[in-house]
Amino acid sequence: MRPLNTLLASAVLLSSAAFADTAEARPSVPEILTELSGDGEFDNNPFDYDMLLKAVVAASDGDVNVLGALSSGKFTLFAPNDLGFIRLAQDLGYTGSDEAGAFGAIVSFLTTAGEGDPIPLLTDVLLYHVSPERISASRFIRKAIRNKSVETLLTGAEIQPYRLFFLKDAADGLQDPSLFFPINLFAKDRAVIHTINRVLIPLTNDQLGL
Repeated sequence: MRPLNTLLASAVLLSSAAFADTAEARPSVPEILTELSGDGEFDNNPFDYDMLLKAVVAASDGDVNVLGALSSGKFTLFAPNDLGFIRLAQDLGYTGSDEAGAFGAIVSFLTTAGEGDPIPLLTDVLLYHVSPERISASRFIRKAIRNKSVETLLTGAEIQPYRLFFLKDAADGLQDPSLFFPINLFAKDRAVIHTINRVLIPLTNDQLGL
């Protein structure tokens, strides 16, 4: 295995026991992401979740309350860190590397693709990162080995684990995300968060203009 895969495999083994339910109350998924991101404002830390949190809040102004959906219930969130969002913006033509600029570039793309309204497409992208299944990192690996797909909250859309830690999405023209640190973050109601290093895209190459 490559060094990153070795580290991830070790993390999976060490955290598997912790996946069992405990009596102690756990914070919600948004609370965990906020705690890991400080004040949630754009900063120079590419490994927290400022951009994801802002996207969730923005999408919750639409027809689907994404923030509410992530606040309770049993599910798995594949959470792109800020580096993942910056990489997406660069894939879409953004030439900078700061979080505010990258977020603006993504919103601009979604606004154009959504014919003036970025919220429906943004909501689809976020729902594509949530599975109604409770999937530990070890179970994710088993799915990859058995070629089993993962259902998402985006109607009719699935993602495919492969090569142990990677996720195949609908955008063949973009590099696929993989699990990243931290993984197996356990929230209330048996929810779990896994960090990924790129954004999952439910759009085809043609829809992305690739």
